[in-house]
Order: sequence, then structure tokens, then C-alpha cells
Amino acid sequence: MNFDELKLEYGKYPSTMSAAERMKKYMAGEVVDHIPYSLHTVNESIVNLCGHTISELNDDFEVFAEVTERAKEQFGLEGINIRLSLRTMGVAMGSTARYPENGIDSISDHILKDYDDWNRLNAIDPFSNEVLKPLIDRGYQVVKRFPNAALTTGVVGPLSTAIAVRPIEKVLRDTKKDPKNLKKLLSLCVDNSLLWVEAFTKEFGGGSASISEPVATSDIISKSQFDEFVFPEMQRLVEGLKEITGAKPSLHICGHTKKIWEDLMRLDISSFSVDNCEDLAELKAVMGDYCPIIGNVPPVEVLRYGTIDDVIQSVITCLKKAADSPKGFILASGCSVPIGTSEENLMAYVYAARKYGRNAQKGVAFDSL
Repeated sequence: MNFDELKLEYGKYPSTMSAAERMKKYMAGEVVDHIPYSLHTVNESIVNLCGHTISELNDDFEVFAEVTERAKEQFGLEGINIRLSLRTMGVAMGSTARYPENGIDSISDHILKDYDDWNRLNAIDPFSNEVLKPLIDRGYQVVKRFPNAALTTGVVGPLSTAIAVRPIEKVLRDTKKDPKNLKKLLSLCVDNSLLWVEAFTKEFGGGSASISEPVATSDIISKSQFDEFVFPEMQRLVEGLKEITGAKPSLHICGHTKKIWEDLMRLDISSFSVDNCEDLAELKAVMGDYCPIIGNVPPVEVLRYGTIDDVIQSVITCLKKAADSPKGFILASGCSVPIGTSEENLMAYVYAARKYGRNAQKGVAFDSL
């Protein structure tokens, strides 16, 4: 299918429910217009389609509003998430970041190179911290411009926050050489994430929060390291978010995670989002009776560099493997949508979700696929 053909077909499969209505009815076991879907951090690609840069998206509310409106109108992506990036809390605590005009931020100088520097860490008050306060201010702008939008937030898991404060090679070394101080750092990272969500919820009301924890992947740490260092603080983060917001948080972990799926079922999460390097059918077999599963169209190979037909086929494959997951399935990219993903591939993704995922019902396969 070429782009002109896609544009003609796209209009034949509109959504007939709002995203909130769809999710509520789907999780209640009712038939909905089509499978629920999302795209991780897609605004960074949509902003380029609007002719702006990521820097403008972050700094100019009018650009943010334009992207938000296009995400809803063209791609059916509703809800607004004022989330912390993987580096935000680290910078709030005192690290220095690099912000490319049209790229992803990165840490250029870690605040905690040595644990003797502990007193250099910034105390976290989201209402006065120079990194977090602008996000609160953006929330005020969102509420004013989009009063009916669902406003949510997201935080970063303990280990991924820690490497924005202390270099990753030192954090990994600490698991052997200085576990006591590492556990202290991980605990502080969770404390600060909870302070952020508490402030956000106080200002904008309750709503489920999301957790991203890319460094907890089995590609970086061992199962024993996960058990000792990550799981206890992740469990504390999950329980804290539930207490603050009144809702279970969702969880995404990048990379290979199969070794810890059984552990994740000990967390009281609302859903688990899996990277495309894992198989949805295998995840369904293990976690499908526990919580909704989310995934996992390859963001790089398919969404960024694939053809329209590649995207459509990948969506179909995901639906075949996971649409009948007992607790529900949400179609999504395996990880963040890359900067530079084309309009046609984003449209192909939405088109395939609406066409091949039509009349979705929780726990029911699509026999026509």
C-alpha cells in the first residue's frame, strides 16, 4: 500500500468512542469499536511533523498544544502526560544535562561521582525546584487550555533514576563493592519520585501514574541484582503511587525481561508493557492471567524504517498473539517511537489498529486474522 492509498483507506475506519470510554468498556468486558492502542513518547515524532523541534516542544507551550491537538485529531491519541524523562529527576537532584535542539537529552555531568558528595544533592520540592516547577506550571497551562483532558504523570524507576545521578558503571560496580550506599541512593530516588507524584496529584487530582525502568532489563543486570536492589524499591514505589493516586501504576521495562516476569506478578501494577525483543505470546502465557499486557510493534525496525505494509503486518502479528490475553491487551510500540518516524507509518499503525482490531473484546481473539 502506498501513502495515497493509505489516506483513502484511513478515513474508512474512524474511532467511534473516546479513548477513555473505550478503555473503560473494554476492561469491563464489553465490545468496543477497536482495540485500545498507544504509542510510547510519540510527541517527539509528531512535533517534527508539525515543523517544530523537540526543544520547542519542551520550551514553548503553544508548540506543545499544537502537537497535543494533532495527536488527538489525526492519530486518536488522547490524554496528556506530564511525565519525567529518564533524566529529569537526576537533573533536579543536581546532575547536568545536555539538551540537543532536536534530539534526546542526556547527562553530561553526574552530581554523585563519589558518595562523599552526598550533601551536594538537591533537596526535592517540586513547587520550587528549578527543574520540576516548570512541569507543574505546564500542568496549569494544560488544565486551562484542555480542561476536559485526562492529565496524568509518569516517573522513572529507582535504578534508571540512579544512573542519572551517578554514572552507570559506578552504579553497577556498587552492586558488588558498595551495596549499602547504592541501596541508600535507590531509596532516595524513590522518595523523590513519590514527592513529585504527591505534588502533581495535589495540584491536578488523582490518576494512574506510569513507571519506566529501562535499566532493570536483564540485558544490563542479573536476576540476583534485580532481586536485591531493584525489586524492593520498585515494590515501594508501586505501593507509594497507589496510596498517593488511588490507582495502580503501569510499568514498562525495556529489553529482555522474561527472567523477571514471575517477580513482576508480585507487584500490584495495572499493566505491563514489554519491549519488542520479547514475544507477546510468551508474555501472555505467563502474565496474561495477572494483568493487561501492552506491546509491542518494533519502534526502530518497523515504525521508523519499515514500510507501510511492514507496520500493518506487525500490528496484525501483535493482535494474533495477544488479543485474547485474559486480562486484556493494549496495542503499543515496543518502546519509544523514534524521532523521524514518518507520518505515513504512524497513520499505518493507527489504521491497522482500527481496521484489524475492530470490535475488540477483552480475552477474545480476532478469528478473521
